[in-house]
Amino acid sequence: MTTSHWLKQHSVSTPDAVTDILIIGGGYIGLSTAYWLSEMKPDLKITVLEGKYCGAGASGRNAGFLTKGSVSFYKSLTKSWGTERAQKLYDFAVESLKLAHQHILSSSDITFDSSSSMTLFQTADQLSEWSTSDFDPENFNFFWKNQSQLPEALQRKFHGAFENSPEYKINPVQLLARIRELIESRGVGIIESSMAFEITSSGVNTESQTIKACQVILALNGYLPQFHSQFKAVITPRRAQMLAVEIEAGFDCPSLYYDPPERVYWRKADEKTLLIGGKRLLDEEGEVGDFEKISPVIQKGLEQYLKDQLGLKYKVIKRWSGTMGFTEHELPLVGKINAPLDTFMIGGFSGHGMGLGFHSAKDLAQLVTGNSKESFFNQFKKVDFNL
Repeated sequence: MTTSHWLKQHSVSTPDAVTDILIIGGGYIGLSTAYWLSEMKPDLKITVLEGKYCGAGASGRNAGFLTKGSVSFYKSLTKSWGTERAQKLYDFAVESLKLAHQHILSSSDITFDSSSSMTLFQTADQLSEWSTSDFDPENFNFFWKNQSQLPEALQRKFHGAFENSPEYKINPVQLLARIRELIESRGVGIIESSMAFEITSSGVNTESQTIKACQVILALNGYLPQFHSQFKAVITPRRAQMLAVEIEAGFDCPSLYYDPPERVYWRKADEKTLLIGGKRLLDEEGEVGDFEKISPVIQKGLEQYLKDQLGLKYKVIKRWSGTMGFTEHELPLVGKINAPLDTFMIGGFSGHGMGLGFHSAKDLAQLVTGNSKESFFNQFKKVDFNL
């Protein structure tokens, strides 16, 4: 902590706090990690520290897709890692959604819809490129829907789609609120509006206090490079642009949709509201950074997609962006790091935090409590950092 000579007499300090485990980051991953730790070790004192408010980052700024990911994601994984490891990742994602449904969605009055996801193909030529690869979508439970099997509103616009289910449409802020309610009922403490900036042998320094802890978990995802420069080499913060529009009733598209060539994803939130995001390639360099700001170029591209590809008339309700953390291998880094205290990290979900997050948090909690020796994600890339 630092305070200037001029501010010293006006500064507000908080007495030092003590906890067994301090989780830095109050998004989906941080809160879910607290959930699993309190499930496995109910006697532990657990505290979540959030710089703004819980869900202020990407967790509260996404489109509400609780999915295993698109067929393109698993095609890319198969190319990079082989079929066996790609299928293990798919099984991990399946379990993540099952756990989220069992522990969070079905245990409360939270609003969600069971659905499917569709990876769309605009033309037969796009699909033909897939026939030259060794990747078999059916190995990952993606099944082809031809043009006539698509919703009527999409039949003139798309050649077909690979469909996967079950998937879920959720309100991400409501989901976070439910997890928070559960962990607070177990005695987990949550400190908001307090930024952590240093781990020392005495604890974690914030702007107003030192929090003494036996173990620390960094669950900052795209904000990890902001916390320490060591993470800049492996995690890149990138924005995703989002748009909510009001549409006319009757556009019947009940699934969650990916359009990989366009780098677009979209869904209906209710009968007259549609959410759309993506189009990062229109300004890829400009979207690097952890400051949430609107990109006029990308927002225009999203509107163009609504007009040209979906043929919609619409009224803009809200524009926003959110920061995600990307790794080169597009999978998260989970494990123990070298620091003055017993410290672990979880981050770099590369746009797959909602789908992989709940199981990943359990994976980390098992590592922290000594119930496992290494993370599931070690088979892709091992964590090796010195803070």
